[in-house]
Amino acid sequence: MAIETQQSGEQIWRASLPLLAEKVSPATYDGFLTNATALGLNDDRLHLGVVNEFAKDWLERHHVSVMNACVSEVAQHDITIRVEVLPEELVAEPAPSPTERRLVEEAPAQPAERSPTPQALAVKPARSPAPVSPIPDATGELRSSPLNPKYTFENFVVADCNRFAHAAALQVAKSPGQAYNPLFIHSASGLGKTHLIQAIGHSIISSRTDVKVVCISAEAFVNHMISCMRDNTIDRFRRNYRSGDVWLLVDDIQFIAAIEGPASEEEFFHTFNTLYESNRQVVIASDCPPRHLQLMNDRLRSRLEMGIVADLRVPDVETRVAILEKKAQAEGVPLSRDILEYVAAKIEFNVRVLEGALLKICAYASLNDVHITRALVEDIIGDYSTSTSERRVSVAEIVALVAGELDVSEDDIVSKKRSADIAWARQVAIYLCRELTDNSLARIGEYFSGRDHSTVLHSYNKVAELIDEDQQVLWLINDLKAAFE
Repeated sequence: MAIETQQSGEQIWRASLPLLAEKVSPATYDGFLTNATALGLNDDRLHLGVVNEFAKDWLERHHVSVMNACVSEVAQHDITIRVEVLPEELVAEPAPSPTERRLVEEAPAQPAERSPTPQALAVKPARSPAPVSPIPDATGELRSSPLNPKYTFENFVVADCNRFAHAAALQVAKSPGQAYNPLFIHSASGLGKTHLIQAIGHSIISSRTDVKVVCISAEAFVNHMISCMRDNTIDRFRRNYRSGDVWLLVDDIQFIAAIEGPASEEEFFHTFNTLYESNRQVVIASDCPPRHLQLMNDRLRSRLEMGIVADLRVPDVETRVAILEKKAQAEGVPLSRDILEYVAAKIEFNVRVLEGALLKICAYASLNDVHITRALVEDIIGDYSTSTSERRVSVAEIVALVAGELDVSEDDIVSKKRSADIAWARQVAIYLCRELTDNSLARIGEYFSGRDHSTVLHSYNKVAELIDEDQQVLWLINDLKAAFE
């Protein structure tokens, strides 16, 4: 009977995670909630185990009310969460040695690896986490948090939308501080920035025992700085944060200036300079490229552009299906191609939401002991759809619009003709096809007289560069996009 209660508590907690993902920040969700374990459900109180006292304090002070609301919604009756620190033997098995304790991490990310079957949902010791190294607080006390083992290069689905960023991350992992320094990765939320950055950390840790990796969120950096300024320990703060060999900022950098303004921006600038000038690797994540960071001064922005700037784009439908297939295999849940394609079509713009929807499907089937069908999935993920519309813009519509706007025939745009006016119209059309449709580079190339994906990518990049350099091109592209809204 006790085992059934534990299973029930764990099932409710896992089913509530997709709801929590929409209500808390990615750093909190990836760093604390996905690593938490339901220890049991007694008298409408869910006992939730977390990795350390820091995680317990953070959740209790900031998020316990929304956690209560989400688990109550799943269970369909009121439930109160009690947060507890897991016994050491359940957190790491075995505990990392002093040599291994070199990864400083504030916000690990990736949904915990769980199978939705009742047997796998039983409470059991957590998988051994990646090596960790202490995080300094205002007093100099050191705290640590495990690195989730799922965010590795092996688990990253590579496609046209992320190929360059993935290649740059691999090179940084092989030669930290020697190539692509700094590496600046930007994208909208939920497209894989944290995955790539943590994959760099995993790779370096596994191959270099002498390298200290510091992985921290922007929010944690500023909060530690404020605490140290208040307690007159800022010198200790600087020593701690400027001693790493590889420095990974896993949260959006624009928050550094947004939270505390010029003081935090200046502190980060000097930290960055110290690391860069001593040939130590810096990797940074943001929701936009450095030139668009409105809150940053020009001096810092220029430093961030010194290395490689790589973006992650919204994956096309084929890539989203591949992501779902890989996730379903990891969860040990067989899903038909029809179901995967339906989910991929409904959730377009956020991989985190995509994986959360899959987790909800698996949890629902396990909780209710039902077979997963297309009709069931349609009902389960109705509130997870990020599709703006059932109607998608077609390549033909884009070509027709560009032809009319630039006074070039549609046949010429898709032909192999190379005159300047036709080539420009073709490049604009290809750019819009990549921005406004789900088609892969190869499919877009097929429409334009069988051009290969590298030619299509060159056309896209050419227009993207001109958008940054030429205001008239920016206006043209915005006007064309607006025509489809």
